[in-house]
Amino acid sequence: MPENQNAFIAFFDALRAKQLPFVLFRLPQTQEIILYQQQDDTHHQTKTITESGFVFVPFLAEASKTYIPNQIEKRITVPAYDFKLGEVKSESEAQNKSYYMQLVAAAKNKIMSSDLKKVVISRQHKQALSGAVATSFLKLTHAYPNAMVYFWSHPHTGDWMGATPETLLNIKQGVCKTMALAGTLPYIDDATPIWTRKEVEEQQIVTDFIQTQLEQIFPKNNIQLSSTYSKRAGNLVHLCADFEMPLGNATAIDVVRLLHPTPAVAGVPVKESLEFLNTHEKHSRKYYAGILGPIANNSVNLFVNLRCAALTADSMTLYVGGGITAQSDAETEWAESQQKAETLLRIL
Repeated sequence: MPENQNAFIAFFDALRAKQLPFVLFRLPQTQEIILYQQQDDTHHQTKTITESGFVFVPFLAEASKTYIPNQIEKRITVPAYDFKLGEVKSESEAQNKSYYMQLVAAAKNKIMSSDLKKVVISRQHKQALSGAVATSFLKLTHAYPNAMVYFWSHPHTGDWMGATPETLLNIKQGVCKTMALAGTLPYIDDATPIWTRKEVEEQQIVTDFIQTQLEQIFPKNNIQLSSTYSKRAGNLVHLCADFEMPLGNATAIDVVRLLHPTPAVAGVPVKESLEFLNTHEKHSRKYYAGILGPIANNSVNLFVNLRCAALTADSMTLYVGGGITAQSDAETEWAESQQKAETLLRIL
């Protein structure tokens, strides 16, 4: 197995050259890269997420979900890698700004004139790739230790890479966990984040939604909710609250259907927010804000696909978004979306 940076890059490039489905991922706060690889190009799908493998689901979830079974499974200690984060070129800042500002304005108008309380808008950022993809993946594993970092390659979906901080569903030994993650500020070393009413309300909306949804299948007294805390994700910090409960007779797919999409990636109410996005977002989100992660018979570890990019041979399409409420300021929302984009732009 590859034991250093150069050996890992050669290993990564050899995987891509085979043109067979595979996924490399590093779970949060671990030092192990896991490989699931297929022996052929079969498009495996699941409706129950009870198989063993790694599932990859678009934002508008389909009944059948693509997954890569762990026909071949390897585990690699994250190679040491010394690097400096690059600077983001200034011309990237202007890309899609007018489009995003129009989305913010439309969202605020809809919120003021309807039952919509919050909607999460998104945009794309397209640019050329610089450097080896394998090197970028290694950089992500070192730069974002609290994120789930992955590289997914499949003929049906194309290649995707990302570093997401948000757990959708974790099931282990009969215990079910999820989180309410929303609100964003730049991370500043040794500084306590100063949260405004807008971020606090945005996060509370997500918490309330998840609580209500979970109560449909779990007894209220079984649902434990943590206090809200600040959670770092690379160059950003978010507000977060954790849920935990016994799984009981529920199944993973039961919980996924209740929680996805959450207000953190769609809005509140969810139905009305999806209708707004269908009308106003002119791009397809594809797998951005979808679901991904390893699944097995007795454990599930699913994440929301944030801070991600679709890759081609020489370019990438990065996806970022932000929650809009009645208190949102358009320039502030644009700046927040740029900060999220820089999570990957500074590496890729």
